[in-house]
Amino acid sequence: MLPLKSLAVLTGIATALVFTLPARADDDITKRLISNPNIGSWQIYGATQTNKKIKDPAVQGGNAIEASATGVGDSYASAAQVEVNQKIVKGDHIVCAVWLKAKSPATATLHGRLQINAAPYTAVMEGDLNATDQWQLLTVEGDADQDYDKGKLVFVVHLNGAKQTVDLGPAFVLNMSRTY
Repeated sequence: MLPLKSLAVLTGIATALVFTLPARADDDITKRLISNPNIGSWQIYGATQTNKKIKDPAVQGGNAIEASATGVGDSYASAAQVEVNQKIVKGDHIVCAVWLKAKSPATATLHGRLQINAAPYTAVMEGDLNATDQWQLLTVEGDADQDYDKGKLVFVVHLNGAKQTVDLGPAFVLNMSRTY
């Protein structure tokens, strides 16, 4: 049994925490989300790939997409993408994050990019995503070079860089410069 004085101190700390929590509501990262992180939002395309939904309790949300690529042709011949569903303004700092896991082989280098969703598919930012056989949250980030309307951009992961099988978990596109 706690002494009365210790109980009073713990109660005071708990009360202070409760009253400071509402002040932190502005720190809600979901207010910066400009894509739908549900794995059902992945649009996967290309003749050199196959994919299926799988359950995996080790990844956030417990579901993923297993995608296999042949590695024949260009790396972008098969890809997975999610749409950016908010406007971006020049100078906004954008973070594209995706849960990835390599299955076969045990490591995979995929290319991630935030790009215009129309020919010539110009990249706004891009970088390699080095997946291992363990789930990792991997990122590509940078600043917007101009204004982009809602629905004009997609975050893409090129799947066809090699003969490989990878698991795609939730993907998040975040605008770290503003909230929605």
